[in-house]
Amino acid sequence: MKKIICFDVNGTLIEEKSWEILTCGRKDIEEEIEKTFKLYFKGEIKIDEAWRGLVAILKKAEMSSRDYIYGCWDKGGNFKEGAEDIIFYLKEKGYKIYLISCSIDAYLNHITRKMELDGVYAGSHLIFDDAGELVSIESECMEGRGFKQQCLEKLAREEEVDIKDIIFVGDGDNDVGVFKMTEHGIALGNKQKELIDNSWKQIDTLSQIKEIL
Repeated sequence: MKKIICFDVNGTLIEEKSWEILTCGRKDIEEEIEKTFKLYFKGEIKIDEAWRGLVAILKKAEMSSRDYIYGCWDKGGNFKEGAEDIIFYLKEKGYKIYLISCSIDAYLNHITRKMELDGVYAGSHLIFDDAGELVSIESECMEGRGFKQQCLEKLAREEEVDIKDIIFVGDGDNDVGVFKMTEHGIALGNKQKELIDNSWKQIDTLSQIKEIL
């Protein structure tokens, strides 16, 4: 049987939120963007509205060129404690490792190359014009679309495995759907009751995966 494990990214493998990766450490810009995303987390705006707000803030700060944004990747991306070690451990155990996340495609591709993973499914896409200026961020993670569930189904087809043979490690409410599908969801440090109720195992640190697999 193939060994396949998927990880959510923000909050699971990476400390930062998606928007923090785009700012090259500019705390003033991070704070401004966070105000926009707080409205999203409160349910007052949709995710596409939050992304539009982020693009407007980056443009105003003259931080919206492809070269600038891509140059931020190596400056950001603080892996959670034990992340790189557990990836190495799983590779040694023969697992194929995928990312399934609503985070930004270019950044997820960067992580996938850096950690030499097997593949990635990204839910948010940076759109640049011919001059290399960011014009929009398009998201597949709209409410009701079940983006992660669709990705899990696609992965199962491509790898020719049963969905219930895929392990998924996540920490957020948008991981509940895939936890229900695979029945092998590992909840990381989570206090959300629905995620815990639908999890196979619960861990407080990534290193505890070694006790399970």
